[in-house]
Amino acid sequence: MIEQQRNFWQVFGPGILFAGAAIGTSHLVQSTRAGAMFGLELILVIVFAHLIKYPIYRFAPLYACATGKSLLDGYRGLGKNVIALVCIIEFPVEVIIIAASSLVTAGIGNYLLSDLGIDVKIFAAALIALAIATLSLGGFGFLDRLTKVFVAILTVCTFITTILVASSAEWGINEMLLPEIDFVTFAFIIAVMGFMPSAVNLSLIHSLWSVEKEKQSNHRPSKRQAMLDFNIGYIGSFVLAVCFLIMGAGVMHSSNIVPVDNPSAFAGQIISLYSNNLGNWSSILVGVSAFTVMFTTLIAALDGFGRIQSKSLRLLMHDHNKPANKNIEDQRFVDRTQTLMIVVIGLFACLILFKFLNSFKSFIDFVTIISFLVGPIMAILNHIVMFDANIPMSFRPSKIMCAWSMLGILVLSALSLAYLCTKFLYNP
Repeated sequence: MIEQQRNFWQVFGPGILFAGAAIGTSHLVQSTRAGAMFGLELILVIVFAHLIKYPIYRFAPLYACATGKSLLDGYRGLGKNVIALVCIIEFPVEVIIIAASSLVTAGIGNYLLSDLGIDVKIFAAALIALAIATLSLGGFGFLDRLTKVFVAILTVCTFITTILVASSAEWGINEMLLPEIDFVTFAFIIAVMGFMPSAVNLSLIHSLWSVEKEKQSNHRPSKRQAMLDFNIGYIGSFVLAVCFLIMGAGVMHSSNIVPVDNPSAFAGQIISLYSNNLGNWSSILVGVSAFTVMFTTLIAALDGFGRIQSKSLRLLMHDHNKPANKNIEDQRFVDRTQTLMIVVIGLFACLILFKFLNSFKSFIDFVTIISFLVGPIMAILNHIVMFDANIPMSFRPSKIMCAWSMLGILVLSALSLAYLCTKFLYNP
């Protein structure tokens, strides 16, 4: 038993990284906005999003555990065209996610350093540069340790605050089951689901992190260990999403406080949710924790997106029918290509910030909607590779999980199609 526990702590981490990456824009911004704008009416949307996407994310650590490889390796088995398609689809999504994450992080930082009066776009660009430098110096191990500490602090403060404000929210069953939905509300629901618990491409990153953790620990987790690590992160992400919604409903919606369209001011609204209930002493602790969690989310996203693009590039360079090219898989080449991809993504994100950003709320909604629309493609690919011939039968999804996954694909596809049709036909 002691040996099993020791082995689990060797592989424990990718699930917490998943939760840390998810807590960012989806939780701090979208869940809180959902509660502030609609009270508890959208709580079932958050529950539904986590349930319907569960198999999509679960297949990531499961595939890595079964094969010792990432989902991208599985995609490569479907042909180079699939990898090329993923690169084309993913790159613009990655860029705008980095821009959004840096903007939210800068908003919190600006609130904490309000006396300095730093322009939020310049601050966001500086944070992207700092994140790139942090990854260059510390790498995966530093990210793993940093995320665990500050996710824990923010989680404890969030739980306590949620308990204190829960009674102020309107717990109307009818409103939760039958919310009034027009096109604006439907569009916001799609935006919330797009990043709930996160963008679907986090499944690719999670599989890459799982492979990296295995290399660092020199230990292949058992199926049970891998699923336990994942479930801890996934359930934690779900609980925190609900907590932020309740906080927004209990404080902002009940007091008719409208979320502002300014990242720094909105950060102030979020931090006040804690300080007004825990006391002024908490504003600094929560502010620093929220900033650090968002910054680690930015680092995690850059790290993950760099890994996706670097791995995809190497898979495109390698002939699948020939032995592995040692030059391509040389660690120095891997590190260089990953760093190059991170820098390129960061530069394009800065371009988005300075050239195409007008409204904070509209930009966040745009990012999350785009993430939702590409979700069905990733869900289909994840489903296909989990039933590949190289997957041992003991790791194959059960009939229930298979049906669950297919249901998720159908629902995400139907909602995406419904949104596009409504968007095209709707004339406000």
